[in-house]
Amino acid sequence: MPQPFPDQITALPFLNAGTILSCPDCGIGLYLLTKKVTRDGTFEGAVQAMAGVPEYKRGSTPKTCPLCQTGQWWYPPGTIHTFQYGWVA
Repeated sequence: MPQPFPDQITALPFLNAGTILSCPDCGIGLYLLTKKVTRDGTFEGAVQAMAGVPEYKRGSTPKTCPLCQTGQWWYPPGTIHTFQYGWVA
């Protein structure tokens, strides 16, 4: 999946605990935020893998869905796909 266009991205200053990071292609929930994360922070220590999903590993490359192998749910420098809001930055 190509990187989302700017008009597809919602600007949010933070993401609340309970937000689900999901695949934009297959729609599966991948990670659950266990605490509030500000947009200038990292997800490290704030995410819990959903059933059947490998643990989150920090890195600077786009993250691909481990289930469908095509959907990219994170693009640097911090654009992510969520179940609740779609693309956010």
